[in-house]
Amino acid sequence: MRAISGQVLLGARVPNGLKQKLSKFCADTGLRMNFFVAQAIEEKLQEIEQDQLDIKIAEKRMSSAEYSSQKEMDSYLRKRGIKK
Repeated sequence: MRAISGQVLLGARVPNGLKQKLSKFCADTGLRMNFFVAQAIEEKLQEIEQDQLDIKIAEKRMSSAEYSSQKEMDSYLRKRGIKK
């Protein structure tokens, strides 16, 4: 990978249909594809970090009898899409 002013080139294979949707969206909104992709990756990573933190908090709370039951917590985590 080659650095260009604090950035690196990142190659990824995506389905052709997804690339077409992205190109159309960027053309319609005037956003640069690089900006959109970088923002999407950043947002997804933040979402994953928050989910991991939620799981740690939930596990800690579940170890205490004063909080919800395992069944209730599993239901909550499934609703959030964190646990299947």
